[in-house]
Amino acid sequence: MNEKMIDMIKLELLKLLKIKSIITISMIFALILGWFNNKIASEQFVPLVATIITFYFAKSEKI
Repeated sequence: MNEKMIDMIKLELLKLLKIKSIITISMIFALILGWFNNKIASEQFVPLVATIITFYFAKSEKI
């Protein structure tokens, strides 16, 4: 692979990380709104948010 191809791959991976961040933040925000409006029980809220945050940080460290 040449250097131009490697730079293009890096750029695409950065775009993917940005999308993943937006999705993660929006999911957590939606869960918080559901919890405040009593649509999501506390017993469901904590594990869901913890799972989303754990998945986000576990995946971002590998790349």
